[in-house]
Amino acid sequence: MMKLAVSPQFARHYAALSGADQRLCSEAVEALPGAFGHPHRHAGFGVRALRRGVYECRASQAVRIGFTRHGDTLLLQTVGNYDCIRAWLRRAL
Repeated sequence: MMKLAVSPQFARHYAALSGADQRLCSEAVEALPGAFGHPHRHAGFGVRALRRGVYECRASQAVRIGFTRHGDTLLLQTVGNYDCIRAWLRRAL
């Protein structure tokens, strides 16, 4: 099973979410390590590759989580709406 790590940027963006969005995000994050790499398990999360080693998943219709894979660790990089994920891709990668 994959391990999780959290970047400082993810922690800041997570803290800025509403309480309801934080709960949805936490549920998605808890399920992500067991589901990653098993397409039938993560179908509801909408995990998809954006670039080599760079992924996103849905916590809800509006909230997405951007993360990268480093060996057996998934590094949670950012969380927010579609525009937040696009900005992260342009800026950081």
